[in-house]
Amino acid sequence: MKEHFIRELLRLQSMIAEQGCRVEQAITRALEAFRTGDTALAESVIAADSEIDAAEIRIEEECLKTLALYQPVASDLRTVAAILKINTALERMADFGSHIAERAEEVSRFPDDAVPERPDFAAMSELVLSMLRDALTVLRTSDTVLAYRVMERDDAVDNMRHNNKLLAIRAITRFPAAAEYYIACMGLSRDLERIADFASDICEHIIYLHTGKIIRHSV
Repeated sequence: MKEHFIRELLRLQSMIAEQGCRVEQAITRALEAFRTGDTALAESVIAADSEIDAAEIRIEEECLKTLALYQPVASDLRTVAAILKINTALERMADFGSHIAERAEEVSRFPDDAVPERPDFAAMSELVLSMLRDALTVLRTSDTVLAYRVMERDDAVDNMRHNNKLLAIRAITRFPAAAEYYIACMGLSRDLERIADFASDICEHIIYLHTGKIIRHSV
């Protein structure tokens, strides 16, 4: 029975790792679409979200089946519980990736001469992507030291979002004709901030898995 459970656990871990790769690709492509105005790329990200949704349901069903069949306890139970929570976090991250792709389509309607000042999201995008990639590394390697380092970056993302919001509000007052563009930019900042939050959540779940410590609200 234990051998069967271990095989199921390894399969669940493989499924969640594959889902992480899908989500990382979706968010990376969405940000590229926003940066370049590539509406075809944006549409492909939005269309692919249904695949991520379907995978999220499959993983949840397999987790629940494993719980019912093997009734794990202690660290084994924590492992399945962590996979369930990480599965939800990844799906929500993908949703924000779709939001970014939708915003890419919105801003593509504004030619360069229609927006006198365009915010630079390069630093914020790279920081959030680094948090996502490192969180997925934590998921694969159980590196709790790296997990804490990911969470430490969250405040910097929050500050960037706040600064971008202020810049966008000032730009709207100066260039009201481009208000829709700057509102989309504020939305992008919010989406990035939420992706960073979920990257931190994944790291919290891994720390809980390997230490039994619930550190939510304490870091």
